[in-house]
Amino acid sequence: MERFINIRHVIAAQMTTPEDNPLVSDTTRMMDVWFGGPVVRKQLFKKVSKVEQEAFVAALRERGFIQSGNLLVDPAAILFAEMEHQLVGGVITIGFGDNNRPVELKVKAQAFTEMAAKL
Repeated sequence: MERFINIRHVIAAQMTTPEDNPLVSDTTRMMDVWFGGPVVRKQLFKKVSKVEQEAFVAALRERGFIQSGNLLVDPAAILFAEMEHQLVGGVITIGFGDNNRPVELKVKAQAFTEMAAKL
């Protein structure tokens, strides 16, 4: 299967690996991708290979995305960020969905600090 994802519109991505989900293997992984625009939309890609997933992560890191575990976020997409606790991390808002509700993602404390430095 060939797939093209316009990486310029990606504002966040969550990678699922075998460590996260026992139903996922090296040959069939998953990733959630949030696309920016007037409304933030999420797309689940159910079957991606390990190579495709790793190449996608490398491309996002090259664009300056910050990684928090298996979550990668574009610091330029962050509208609001709030640290819940120095040990736990915080919550970031990357836009608003169809229902006008904020799209919020949790990040670890180290990633939160790195994001704050870039904002």
